[in-house]
Amino acid sequence: MTNTKVLIADDHYIVRLGLKILIDSFEGFEVTMEVENGQDVLNHIDKADYFILDLEMPVLDGVKALDVIKQDYPEKKVVLLTNCMDIPTLIKAKSLKPHGFLFKDGMHEEIKICLNELKKGNFYTGRNCKSFFERHKEDIIETENLIRDLKALTKTEIKILYKISENLSTSEIAEVLFNSPKTIDNHRTNIAKKLDISGYNNLQAVAINHKSLIESLYNSIA
Repeated sequence: MTNTKVLIADDHYIVRLGLKILIDSFEGFEVTMEVENGQDVLNHIDKADYFILDLEMPVLDGVKALDVIKQDYPEKKVVLLTNCMDIPTLIKAKSLKPHGFLFKDGMHEEIKICLNELKKGNFYTGRNCKSFFERHKEDIIETENLIRDLKALTKTEIKILYKISENLSTSEIAEVLFNSPKTIDNHRTNIAKKLDISGYNNLQAVAINHKSLIESLYNSIA
């Protein structure tokens, strides 16, 4: 019987080495390639059937690589590995429906189960992942609602919200964006309405608490 070919992508050599030794010991699987980033994964897509991707890598991260693979190579199967605790990033990763999703903490105990479940045509979410999503259920729902509402903002409003997340005052934002404080205040009011937030300070608090999410949105339009 032909072994299932596995590619490991992680920018840490020790992680790759440990996984390679482990997976090569499993019946029916062999590691055919190891790479350091998501772009190298896409450059060598023909080298494997299964891809084990670190969520956070240089050049191209695991989420973006997964997105491309799901769209262009639906026959390939992807397992995401992460130590990331950033809820917006995890929501994005989960929404792409990787075939397997494991936290690095404890992954060596579950990677064999995960790969065998994929072979059966099933999806597999690790115990630690399930526990994290359950513990942070309310935060995840709140963040998902915020992500939905952020889509209603204009580019100008996103720029202003990003400046708010940097803890800039109205006058400071007006100076940076070459606008009047009154115009910035009007935008703040509109942003708060769209995000269903009442109060000047509450908008500031939400922006600062979700700075990474807002920064990501800002970078996408910059």
